[in-house]
Amino acid sequence: MSDVLRQIILHSVGSFGGTLGYAFLLNAPVSTVLPASLTGLLGYVLYEVMVNLLGQGAVFSYFAATVVIAVLCEIEARLMRMPSTIFLLTALVPLVPGYTFYCAMLALVENNGDAAGAFGLEAVQIVAAIAVGAAVTSVLFRAMMVLRKKA
Repeated sequence: MSDVLRQIILHSVGSFGGTLGYAFLLNAPVSTVLPASLTGLLGYVLYEVMVNLLGQGAVFSYFAATVVIAVLCEIEARLMRMPSTIFLLTALVPLVPGYTFYCAMLALVENNGDAAGAFGLEAVQIVAAIAVGAAVTSVLFRAMMVLRKKA
């Protein structure tokens, strides 16, 4: 097994565990914990595959993974008759760029302005990609529901 594949599997297990733990921290309904955790796992695996195996850029990979997660969360919400934010808040946890923010803060403490700026800009771009991906998907789903009710 290649090192990249081993890394993806290890990170995926960690993302599932983190998502599961965060769902319990949010006190999410028990019936939503497993679907949201599996959605977070799937989104993170998609991100890892796009970056490490397909060679896509990080920001685009975060955006694409967020769109997939948001679509799955909207579908789960409709099937379980619950708000999609219950699923979305939990499932997006693995994509939060905590390490990138940490690197930016560390570079600031070490008085390395160039590295701090680079890491900070990357983190802001990632957060923006996640926000836009979730917002666009939510707006499109709501528009589809309105059009569906009119028909």
